[in-house]
Amino acid sequence: MFLDTVNLEEIKKALQFSFFEGVTTNPTILLKEKQPRTIHIAQIPAKIVFVQAAGLTEEEIWEDILRIRKMDPAEGTKIALKIPAHEAGIKVIMKVRAQFPQAIILATAIFSSEQGYVAALAGADYLAPYYNRMEVSGLDAAKTIEELRYILDLQNLQTVKIMGASFKNSRQIMQALASGADTVTIGYDLFLQMMNKPLALESIKKFNEHNDALPK
Repeated sequence: MFLDTVNLEEIKKALQFSFFEGVTTNPTILLKEKQPRTIHIAQIPAKIVFVQAAGLTEEEIWEDILRIRKMDPAEGTKIALKIPAHEAGIKVIMKVRAQFPQAIILATAIFSSEQGYVAALAGADYLAPYYNRMEVSGLDAAKTIEELRYILDLQNLQTVKIMGASFKNSRQIMQALASGADTVTIGYDLFLQMMNKPLALESIKKFNEHNDALPK
């Protein structure tokens, strides 16, 4: 799993769990921290940090890619690239793959299986379908991931991983994984929601009450 936050306190708590592979960021969540992007990214102590390239045109996105590649990350952290999967972004993904073959690329803002397929052909390593945003828009998010998984396997593109994103509850996370996503990126609040189920907490409390009542 990946952690979809730039809050340093949340990252510190989450990375106590060794199964988190890294952190994903975007301008929206960075804005909440009220720090320059470069300064804040440099403070994130993760194995890998995805930084989203900004811009509307191919030229603008490419220029931001070059700025991102100059970032000085925390010790032991690798900077990876998030690039929107629209026409301009797809062109940039191809350009990055050609000029920086070792770069790790996440194609983001995916809302259809065909969009993800094109991003995979362009050279993306990860594809981020926006689960909740699809559902809110009346699209079948689970079916989209199922189709994309099927096509990637059929076309021998298994090295491209589907990273489910944009979740509002833990049910959506598990549906994305059950539909074929390789991994997910989730907020810290949702991670807590996955573990701390009210019924489980109630049962654990009752067990401890009974344990305290045992004859000493």
